[in-house]
Order: sequence, then structure tokens, then C-alpha cells
Amino acid sequence: MVESNNDEVIRGNKENLDKKVRIRTKEELEVRKIEFLKICELLDRLKIRYFLQTGILLGAIRHKGFIPWDWDVELSVYANEVEPKMDQLLHEIEQTGFKVEKYYKELSRLKIDFIGKFSRETTVYTIQGWNHDKEKRVFWRNKFRVPDHLFNKMSKIKLFEKDHFVPDPPESYLTHQYGDWKKPLQTSDKSIYLTKRFSGISPIKIFLKKIISLIK
Repeated sequence: MVESNNDEVIRGNKENLDKKVRIRTKEELEVRKIEFLKICELLDRLKIRYFLQTGILLGAIRHKGFIPWDWDVELSVYANEVEPKMDQLLHEIEQTGFKVEKYYKELSRLKIDFIGKFSRETTVYTIQGWNHDKEKRVFWRNKFRVPDHLFNKMSKIKLFEKDHFVPDPPESYLTHQYGDWKKPLQTSDKSIYLTKRFSGISPIKIFLKKIISLIK
């Protein structure tokens, strides 16, 4: 999907558009597809359960592929399952031809950032861990929160000829994270594209950012 002339895509600020959220080339998206499937195969081989969430899920549902201006690919896992396998996972990522840029082993922010053929200006890959708070009935990582019923039961969707687990139902999850997820937003500003109930960002800040972006 590319930008239309009738405001179908709401632009963010000019600095973001010039850099992070540029439309990726056909070659860049093809390499991203190959590398994404490679990561999925690696996780399957290590028997690590993963699921699609955030922009990769939004792209799969809304674009039937990647969001053309997205800058990262995030695969979600259950932190308590991955923590014992972190060293092995880091080793296998490097052995598979990727370069690990940074990682955190702590359950509260378990995460691995790495790149493939291109630099991080084209695509950053992330494996991120989620924790379950049974008492509050949420899954969480850092400041982000998701009602646990969306992660407790998973369904499957097909993306690039492979089945992947996703929150169930995926549309309800996307509404929780993005609000009106059917309307494309070409911006990297989290206060514009994430809801407060997901991100904890002040609704006043979100409102002001949207007004500023529309004025620009």
C-alpha cells in the first residue's frame, strides 16, 4: 500500500517521513520477507513459541504483507519460556547470519535487537518477551499492557505462505493497541499511533501530537 492523494495516509512530522518511515524498496521488502521467515524457522527449531503482534500483525491483516513504511519487525515470545534459552538463542541468531546489536536478559524487558543484510535504517528485527500478571489479568513488558484474554488463546493466520500464531481475535488486539487501526498512519511517533491503554502515554500528549501533525 502506498500513499494516496486523499489523506488516506495521515502524515507524521517531516523529520520522521524523511528518515524512519520512508517507503521501502521492493528489494528491501523482499529481503525482509526472506529474513523474517528465517527467524521464524530458527524459533521453530529451538521450540520457542512466538506470535505476531504490533506492526507485523497490523501489516499482515491490513496490507496482507509488510507495512511498506515500517522500520522494524517484532516477534513476541513468553519471557519465562525464553529466559533459560537466551544464550542459545543469541548464538543461533549470530550463526544464522544476523548481527545482534543489543539484548536484555531480565524478564521485565527481555529483548533482542538484531539486523540482517541491511542496516538498521532499513530494518531492525526484535524478539521481545511478555510477562503474565495473573492477578491483574494482563500481559506486560516495560510500560505496555495487554488484557490476558488476548494472549491466553491464540489463533493462526497465514503470512508469506506460513502459519503464525496471533492474539485471538487479532482485530480486537489491534484495536487495543492502535485504536482505529484501519486508517494508515505514516509516523514513528508512538504518542500518535498507540493507544493510552496499551502504551500508558498521556491522552493529552496524544491529542496534541495529532493536532500538530495535521497542521503540518
